[in-house]
Amino acid sequence: MAAVETIERTNSLLAAGEAVYAAKQSGLYRIGAGGEERNLYQSWLPDQDLPTLAIANAGNLLLAGINGGVARSEDGGRSWEARQFREPAPLVTCLALSPCFEDDGCALAGAFEDGAFRSTDGGETWRAVNHGLFDHSIYALALSPHFTADGIAYVGTGSGIYRSENGGRLWWDLTMPAGDETVLSLDLAESGALYAGCETRGLLRLSDAGESWETLLETDGAVNGVLLTASGAIVAQVDDGALISRDEGASWSEVEAANVDCMALNAEGNMLLAAMADGRIKGLKL
Repeated sequence: MAAVETIERTNSLLAAGEAVYAAKQSGLYRIGAGGEERNLYQSWLPDQDLPTLAIANAGNLLLAGINGGVARSEDGGRSWEARQFREPAPLVTCLALSPCFEDDGCALAGAFEDGAFRSTDGGETWRAVNHGLFDHSIYALALSPHFTADGIAYVGTGSGIYRSENGGRLWWDLTMPAGDETVLSLDLAESGALYAGCETRGLLRLSDAGESWETLLETDGAVNGVLLTASGAIVAQVDDGALISRDEGASWSEVEAANVDCMALNAEGNMLLAAMADGRIKGLKL
């Protein structure tokens, strides 16, 4: 029987300058402007697969969520060190950097069963910050565009959304429209409006910190990703397809029908990068 080639799925994407970073089961890949692809872990652990689910970037500093903590590189991925979290080893699912990361060194990480972690020294050291966080299964994380001043952060969990107003040190749960709901994706607008992609309740928007929720997209599928473009459009990944709304959710049109593993915006925020199930990274003009 002929060998069947399996395509490795992409867990998350990040655009930085002309490069795109793709987190996969076997490592973290850098894809250059010409399409050349390189596993950045090869000089670190060349004989091992190192599953990566989350990526964050600030200049030459790269942070990658791995099983047990965060891998950290200060030279654009040429050399790495693992920063282990507390035992038992958590699986880091999402990362977010302060908008003023280069000045305050603040980053938050979410783990699959172990809650939230916080660093204030550029990812060198981390500590758990779960006070008030009663659901420790974190799927999504978003920081305010004014995080340094207001300290506002959100996490999406298996039972809803939690909000912090002091940089993640204390959390309180937001009341969801239909009670407990698994929240898979989050994004925050410059105005402070929160967009939440749910497993079964579609895409919701909270325009303030209270309970003024509105449904922007009703769907039977899971909203696995939500992105706000530079022009103010909303992009939602529903199951493995991508939709866009240019009128605040009043109407939606198809960007990509199927086979999307995950998505990100380019550095300018005007192009959708879609990691396809066949291994390609597709650029879609918005």
